[in-house]
Amino acid sequence: MQSFLKPIFKRIEIPLLLGIIGLAIFLRLTTANVSELLDYDPWWFFRHAQEILSNGFLPPKWDILSYFPPGRAVDYQLGWPYTIAIFYKLTQSVMPALTLTQFSIYWIAIFSAVCAVPAYLVGRMVTNKWGGLVTAFISTISITFLAVSMAGYPDSDAVDVFYTFLTILTTLYAIKQDPKTKKGIAAILIAVVSYWLFAFNWNSSWYIYYIFLGFIPIYLFFQIVESLISRQPVAVGKKIKDAMPIIVAIILTGVIGTAASFLTEGWPFNTINPIQQLLNGFNFLSGQALIVNISVAELQPINVFSREGLLQVFSRVGFAPAILALLIFPFLFIKFWYKKKITLMEYFVIIWMIFSLWLITRGVRFSLLFSLAVATSAGLIIGELVEFLKQKKNLFLVATVYGLIIFGMIWYVSDSLQFSQTTSGLDIGDNWRQALNWIKDSTDKKALIATWWDPGHIITGFTGRRVHADGAHCTPESCIPYNHNVRIQDMGRIFATSNEDESLQILKKYEQLTPQDCQLVKTTFGSVVPDEACDKVPEMYLIASADLIGKYYWLSFFGTGTGRSYVQLPLSNYGVDQQGNIAAYYYGGGAIVVAIRNESYVPILNNKVIANEIIYYKDNKPVTQTFNTSDTVQGTVWVEPSFGSAIFMEPDVKNSVFTKLFFFDGEGLKNFQLVFNNGEVKIFKVNL
Repeated sequence: MQSFLKPIFKRIEIPLLLGIIGLAIFLRLTTANVSELLDYDPWWFFRHAQEILSNGFLPPKWDILSYFPPGRAVDYQLGWPYTIAIFYKLTQSVMPALTLTQFSIYWIAIFSAVCAVPAYLVGRMVTNKWGGLVTAFISTISITFLAVSMAGYPDSDAVDVFYTFLTILTTLYAIKQDPKTKKGIAAILIAVVSYWLFAFNWNSSWYIYYIFLGFIPIYLFFQIVESLISRQPVAVGKKIKDAMPIIVAIILTGVIGTAASFLTEGWPFNTINPIQQLLNGFNFLSGQALIVNISVAELQPINVFSREGLLQVFSRVGFAPAILALLIFPFLFIKFWYKKKITLMEYFVIIWMIFSLWLITRGVRFSLLFSLAVATSAGLIIGELVEFLKQKKNLFLVATVYGLIIFGMIWYVSDSLQFSQTTSGLDIGDNWRQALNWIKDSTDKKALIATWWDPGHIITGFTGRRVHADGAHCTPESCIPYNHNVRIQDMGRIFATSNEDESLQILKKYEQLTPQDCQLVKTTFGSVVPDEACDKVPEMYLIASADLIGKYYWLSFFGTGTGRSYVQLPLSNYGVDQQGNIAAYYYGGGAIVVAIRNESYVPILNNKVIANEIIYYKDNKPVTQTFNTSDTVQGTVWVEPSFGSAIFMEPDVKNSVFTKLFFFDGEGLKNFQLVFNNGEVKIFKVNL
């Protein structure tokens, strides 16, 4: 038995790494019982994987479903859809009955867990095997990673994690070699391949390279500081000469990688070159990105040095890993103090973490990228602690430190497990499923579906119908003649205006391109433009859905320049009040009472009528009651038919086309015919 266990204990990191992978899969499988994909964006990658399979693994040239008319050229990265399609085919060879949907639901959980392998190798290169295991453990089960990689959620975030670690691993390996040798050149080429694969999957892939590029002067600066602290000759020239192999390796990786990207930046690979990525990054950071980013909550700037901002970040990356990662600063200070050499790897980790933390100031969405630096930094600390404790004979100290580490890991797993067990609400609800099936079964295959951009990916992926806009941001260079900004503003105007004829005229703009616009599209994109891109839309449908009540501020903001909202008031107690009143919580303070007076309902706050109009339902028919007192404000309280909620609307909001469509089923509108209604999703045929 001892001889059997000896090789296992000698390579204990292998079963432990497999255990981490197993844990990462287990945490993600709690949502595997869904019948369709979760949320919005995963449908984009699923649809293109489906197209690749249908095309015999040839990439599509034109996306007729997105941003119609006229659709858009396929100028985006297809690496992740190809990954899904390739591994689906391999799996299907042994499981012939497996559908692409079923495969995609489980594949994301497996692929995300496998990210532990490059994470382990990076952590091991930075410290030792224990640091590698901690890096793999923390990075693969962080809440911020789980949130975008649960079973059924095959979004591309897992790709970002995998290739971030892979590019760091190959670049660190390259800068450890002599670039004059064959081994050094081979290492640089391997790094270039990893960056190219990353670029094939994500349009911001070269961000890691720019961290390495910025690492060069910072590394030289700290080398000089070390010399000053050690009271040694600064010898700047010698420092540069010693660092020259590192500099050459990084520069060569960038030069060769840029050349490779320029050669493949068009169809079929569509890899954006590093220079263009840098310019895109500057545009985003300077606020020149698409206006839709203004309405994306996770892209709003945050102050990471405020208590609220810091807690927001820590809750995503985990408190225990964050505390461990921050210990890198006193760790390096102690090494400085005792005049011990700080390794190149340690310098890189701290620069990586600082850059990633700064990136979060542009939006908490980037906490995923920060979590990878945190995991590596925490792994470095644990790896160094293990080496330190090996030299200590104080059993109490050793036991205490290891006890704290184990406690932190249990705490971390507990948080991740709780998140995993409580994740819900991302699957398509029954009402939306009914609506999508109706669209699929009851509309022309070339029909155009218009609504706010959020559900566009689901509509195209589920029904195969064309959409006016979706979540794949489309720049003026990619979407001609109507880019994402134009379509967002148009759709906001369609819903927020009170003029039905104006809404119709905006929609008619998307019925068919003018001959001039059609020619512009063909001149710009050439032969890849199909003839049907300029065809007239046979049918057009407009969706007004319940989720747009909460999003109405952005619809009106982009559409009219003035953001207005519905004030939602959940009714908390119907038919229980001794006086026959219905109490509802009002977030602005106090409680609104929808009181019964003379067999009518009256909205009251602090014994005063608060709105000059209330609309409620009696025997499934709307009843309108108006009030004219000095206490009233101009506005309407709309009581939901089941008395589950009440909504206050200002006159501008009440008179909007969206209100007429959703709250009053299009009554009185001559250009919009209600053809489907299940309470949550209402579909109108547009009379073009």
